[in-house]
Amino acid sequence: MRVALSDCSFYLKAVHIIMILEMLIVEYIKCKKKSYCLEVHLSECQERIFLKTKNNLLIMSSILKFNRTLKLATFLVSILFLSTTFAFASKDTKVDAVQQGNTVKGTVIDHTGETVIGASVVYKGTTIGAVTDFDGNFSIQVPSMTGTIVVSYVGYKTQEIAIQNRSNINITLSEDTELLDEVVVIGYGTVKKRDLTGAVSSMSSQDILAAPTTNVMEALSGKVAGMDIVKPSGKIGDDVEILLRGSRSIYGDNTPLFVIDGIPGSYNQINPSDIESIDVLKDASSTAIYGSAGANGVVIITTKRGKEGKSTINLDTYYGVSGKPDFFHGMIGDEWTTYQKEAYKYKNGQYPADMSTILPDASKYDAYKQNKWIDWVDEAAGNTATTERVNLSITGGSEKTRVFSSVSYSSDQGLLKNDNQDRYSARLNIDQTVQPWLKAGLTSNVTFTNRNSGVKNTFTRALSAFPLGDAYDDNGDLVHEYATSEYSPLGDFIHNQYANNTKNTYVNINGSLEILPTDDISFKTVISGTLNDSRHGQFWGAQANANRPTYAGSPHASITSSFGRGYTWENILSYNKTFNKIHDFGATFVTSWSHNQNESIMAAASGQQLDAWSFWRLMSGTSAHVESDFAQTQKMSYAMRFNYSFGGRYLVTFSNRWDGVSWLSPGHKWDSFPAGAVAWRVSDEEFMENIDWLSNLKVRIGYGVTGNSGGVGAYGTSTNAYAFSSAGISNNGSIVPFTQYSGTYGNPSLGWEKSHNWNYGLDLGFLNSKLNGTLDFFKTRTKGLLFKRTMPITSGITGWGAPLASWENIAETSNTGVEITLNSHNIRTKDFTWDTSLSFTWSNEKIESLPSGDLIAESLFEGYPIHSLYDYKYQGIWGSNTPQDVLDSYGVKPGWVQIETVEKDNDNGVHKYSQDDKQIIGHTNPNFIVGLNNSLTYKSFDLSVFFMGRFGQTIKSDLIGWYDAGASPSRNQPSGINYWTSENQNAYYPTPGSGGEQTVMASLSFRDGSFIKMKNVTLGYSLPSKLINKIMMEKCRFYVTAYNPYLFVMDKQLKGTDPETNGSDAFPLYKQFVVGFNLTF
Repeated sequence: MRVALSDCSFYLKAVHIIMILEMLIVEYIKCKKKSYCLEVHLSECQERIFLKTKNNLLIMSSILKFNRTLKLATFLVSILFLSTTFAFASKDTKVDAVQQGNTVKGTVIDHTGETVIGASVVYKGTTIGAVTDFDGNFSIQVPSMTGTIVVSYVGYKTQEIAIQNRSNINITLSEDTELLDEVVVIGYGTVKKRDLTGAVSSMSSQDILAAPTTNVMEALSGKVAGMDIVKPSGKIGDDVEILLRGSRSIYGDNTPLFVIDGIPGSYNQINPSDIESIDVLKDASSTAIYGSAGANGVVIITTKRGKEGKSTINLDTYYGVSGKPDFFHGMIGDEWTTYQKEAYKYKNGQYPADMSTILPDASKYDAYKQNKWIDWVDEAAGNTATTERVNLSITGGSEKTRVFSSVSYSSDQGLLKNDNQDRYSARLNIDQTVQPWLKAGLTSNVTFTNRNSGVKNTFTRALSAFPLGDAYDDNGDLVHEYATSEYSPLGDFIHNQYANNTKNTYVNINGSLEILPTDDISFKTVISGTLNDSRHGQFWGAQANANRPTYAGSPHASITSSFGRGYTWENILSYNKTFNKIHDFGATFVTSWSHNQNESIMAAASGQQLDAWSFWRLMSGTSAHVESDFAQTQKMSYAMRFNYSFGGRYLVTFSNRWDGVSWLSPGHKWDSFPAGAVAWRVSDEEFMENIDWLSNLKVRIGYGVTGNSGGVGAYGTSTNAYAFSSAGISNNGSIVPFTQYSGTYGNPSLGWEKSHNWNYGLDLGFLNSKLNGTLDFFKTRTKGLLFKRTMPITSGITGWGAPLASWENIAETSNTGVEITLNSHNIRTKDFTWDTSLSFTWSNEKIESLPSGDLIAESLFEGYPIHSLYDYKYQGIWGSNTPQDVLDSYGVKPGWVQIETVEKDNDNGVHKYSQDDKQIIGHTNPNFIVGLNNSLTYKSFDLSVFFMGRFGQTIKSDLIGWYDAGASPSRNQPSGINYWTSENQNAYYPTPGSGGEQTVMASLSFRDGSFIKMKNVTLGYSLPSKLINKIMMEKCRFYVTAYNPYLFVMDKQLKGTDPETNGSDAFPLYKQFVVGFNLTF
């Protein structure tokens, strides 16, 4: 290769070279030649490029006019696509043989007359193809002059042109506005993406099901900018934790509102395969139409509907098995022995004569001599976690009737053998056109779940259990007392010793009627009913380890029956009209009423005669316990929204909602939540017509007020008062009952939390939407926070010997952040495609004010995030070379934990450790969240790889905290711990045996929880259409998926743990490998 450059600016040279190389590689991918020679001559304003291959000489030329803005954009975009193009440049593609002589030439231009560089031209039904050069020209040899060529390019509509014996064909591509015309679901309506004024992220069913999942929100983790989704536990049935744009409330609810097919509901009851799309409303201009319910954002889930045409049957099934969980193990063998000797030495000044000194019990010492070591964590996790799922759906319909129906079965077995779940679900969605002006709809969903729940702390019990003895008897059954006074941490696995079973039935039915008296007006009424009933049975035998109620004896059993009912009635009147072809006006009016009722009855008893009776014969118990509960709430709302668009360029939205709820105080039950937004489609202006590289530019600004009343409860504003006759004031020998307040003291002026939200956004598209993205900056100020304040004793209001709490509107928080989403079509050829999606979130939450300053006991501090961590700050381990006077000043010994002290009384921090040395050491919410997804296809293969990263979060690792530097042989320590000895002075953990003397051991647990994780990778293969069409199939795809196959932690002390659990030791996450197939008939 030889390159000669004439008098050009350095910048122009760089840009042109990048563009030339990119063009060459694209051509190289198509030609697949192994050698080439390049000669380039660049003058100031034009270039001529010569590409020489073994068989041909391709001459490409173009005249490029740059202005300053175009230079910058071209430079950045060129770098991006050059880097992505190289990745596949070396792949070979088989080219079909053709007869010489049948040559078709032509030029491809766009709707403005500009040539299209790099367009794909393929003879239909073959792999014969070419790519247009810098002048938009192409030349292709075809097998027949009566066939069809297919012309495609990213950002333009694909065209099929019949050759019809023509040797020269000129093609004009029209811009593909599908991306901008994509319909987005917003509150009580839909809008084209191009007309959107708020911050909304949308995910299709393809995005959701890229990797198989039973939890739809887990599938969105890291993919929606601004949404933080983590899975804190690997336990079957445990939910994910969701925050949208951070935490606003301290004690109130921070969970987004979920709207299922227009009605608030639970996403847990939705089969992911039934979902058509998910739209996440993030800013107040989008969410305020939901009023108080939309304070934390809104997630709108739309399920699939029937389509006119022939019926389609889809079968999707998969089976998965677990890998090894990320969890600490307990010490065994020489590691345990060495630790015990070091602990003995610390306590007694010398090593023990032999292990009988440490193990004076003869049976334990015998077990030691016989090497009867037990890795209890291995025993606990010995069960292979599996998941299997079968989903069958049918869709179809006629002009008037459209139906979608599905049935699904899933079965999950956890790491613990008593942790499993079976789930059955069915859905029926019907749309009926009764008359052209009258439509009816039915949406129904039924789910039944049968879950056996294992005990969360089984793994930590196993970690700390004494590691010697006989775990099983000769029959292979667990032994309760496996060594003298040592009881199995797996007692819950012993036959008939533990049960925790829940059976749940969920039914939701929505009926709708829509009247369209004119083309511009529609009226829709929706009535929804939900039933959610469950039966929860529990049993604790004498040998069970699971925590039982404080009042319970042994054995103990209970049954709780819960009944939930919910009703919603909404009416929506819409008007949409275009005036003079440029004025688009829309108005929406809503009324909404909802009623929710929950009640539960619990019966319990202790002392059953037979463990085998479990929780079924409560009357056999010697003591009975009965509880019941009831809660009922109602909400009434009125809302309106107005939209106006001038020429599709200038967009205005205004909405207001009035909410009234039953659970706030009289005089404060009703409030108003207004919002507005404006947007300007700059790219549609006349002065932008000649800027071809910028295909979309929209500026958005929005402001709104949202409310929050969650967390208070149905009767949070009322005082719970009880009258007792067994205690009180003696009056003439009689006990006069008195009122004893318990729980929450009523506040007659309790009102709403109110969040004032600003959002500034940009929607961008480059190179005919080859690269598009959004940028949003948001700022939220939440005032009058629902704060549960402890009442002082001096108020005279007491209860059960402790101060009462009262809900008040007295605190204030703020949230700011930046969200970036980028979607790139890196490569699009006939056989190969590569798309990349990137989401980035930076957020900063802060407590602006508290009622009486910092609340240290609750780790709440003004000027710091809500989820701050307050404790001792670890600095290392004191060494034996530290002068004795320094050790005495701090009250420590060599091998003890060293912390950062806080200066007091001008002592420069030199003093004995105390509670005053605690400080703010971080926060649990990350500063940055990044998600990166790559989707590739090559012929019949598809590959998707998704990475997620969380940075800037501090976690309290409970697993690290299980090292207590204790001296008791009965309490084991985590394996692999690098603890201090006189020969190992650079250790992280303190010397064995010293734990009982130290007061700052908690500092060990606080670590940098930043990590990068490959969340999932899926490889699929679809059988060729020619093959499956013969057996009446439309699609047959096989796939394999790996979950959590790779994890990189920034802090080496967290190696062997998964920081996504936010430090929880309750239940480990684990790798999982899934194989499945999808059939469509």
